[in-house]
Amino acid sequence: MTLRCENTPLYKFIGGTMKGIDRQKQILSIVSKCVEEYDNNLINKKVMFILENKDKTISKEEVYFPKSSFYHLTGTIIKEKNGRELNSYEVYDKIRDNKITLNQYIIESKDKTTDLKLQVLPQLMRIDRMANMLGDFTNYNMFLQTEKIAGSVNACMGFIKDTKLNTYIPNTALKKDIRDITNSRSKIIAILKKDITENLYRNITYLKNNYQIEDILKNKEINKIIDTDKIYSADKSVDKKILNYIYDNERTIEENIEKDELNNDEINI
Repeated sequence: MTLRCENTPLYKFIGGTMKGIDRQKQILSIVSKCVEEYDNNLINKKVMFILENKDKTISKEEVYFPKSSFYHLTGTIIKEKNGRELNSYEVYDKIRDNKITLNQYIIESKDKTTDLKLQVLPQLMRIDRMANMLGDFTNYNMFLQTEKIAGSVNACMGFIKDTKLNTYIPNTALKKDIRDITNSRSKIIAILKKDITENLYRNITYLKNNYQIEDILKNKEINKIIDTDKIYSADKSVDKKILNYIYDNERTIEENIEKDELNNDEINI
């Protein structure tokens, strides 16, 4: 069930004049694609944004992507025909399993921002590769409750602190320039991702141009939670930097061994 032409981005259809069942089909098509991406890329993952601050120090911010967060990003309300709204877990499972049919369920916009959220939602499913800034939310909108914002000049994701999990989780999608809605912004120089069950990060999903692996390891706290012996990346340019880092490390180790051997020989003499 789709209304788009082949190779035409889904978001191009949002914000038009479609109403009623056609609009519900349109929304369901976008949300279904995004559930698939969330399921493949983000669910039950922790993502670490490595930041370069204005004083050139390196810091980090970690966020977690539970199943329950996805529904909040869509700006939609999904109900049974009897009026009962589905909870976030039901929405995710039913959309993922293709069990939302418009003869059984009603899909509504939560407010006027729904179209804007859906325009950027496909892009935000790659937040672990596309975000280049992170900052504190300025509360420009008194009705929007979020705390941290990650994203770019075109699309942003908001995060709120989950006190039970003691970590930030996503709670909103915004079609905004991050510079207009944040302060205390930092540049994201790298992004790493791991499964929630893993202790250490290995997967580098993003490394900013002109930065090297050594740059993200300057902070000792960050260094401790990265498995530097097993880091990898699906991005070819990042993978090349990893290989250079490994080669330089091995060369340094060999040089140190040679120095130790020379020192021992001198002592023996």
